Amino acid sequence: MSTPLTRQLPEVAALFNPAFGAFVLAHCVAAHMAASPSLPLPFPSSFLVLPLVLPPDTRSALPRDVRTPLSGWLADNPVLRASFPRRAVSLTEYTRTAERFGIRHGAFVVRSGGLVVESQPRRPNESVHGVELVECTRKAALVGRWLASMNPATAFTLLGLRP
Repeated sequence: MSTPLTRQLPEVAALFNPAFGAFVLAHCVAAHMAASPSLPLPFPSSFLVLPLVLPPDTRSALPRDVRTPLSGWLADNPVLRASFPRRAVSLTEYTRTAERFGIRHGAFVVRSGGLVVESQPRRPNESVHGVELVECTRKAALVGRWLASMNPATAFTLLGLRP
């Protein structure tokens, strides 16, 4: 996904690398499956993950664990909730690209309306892979557990989107 912005800024190009997005999504799918073993991550829900995890302001505001429900977190972060629909729309094509990459390279597979991992994705090491990658995968796992606890339509509604 090459745009004038990604051609200008190597940091942006690295962040929007399809392999990176697929890796982050795989961590979300794995956590979702751990919380709900019989259910794949619903395909529409996958479009909520990267807009919650990639923007640094949203990622840093996400709670440490699922004891804070999504609805409570959104109530405590009205500015992030208000900006989410725009972020989700702007990251839709990147999410599709990351999903295609992940499916093509075996990070996850499509099964009966959702995404599943057939093996756990590797946990990144902060000293090797950097703090940002570790933080993105941790927060993606949190989002996966959140999404496992609710109907996709509820998540979309809470985030100000139509499923």
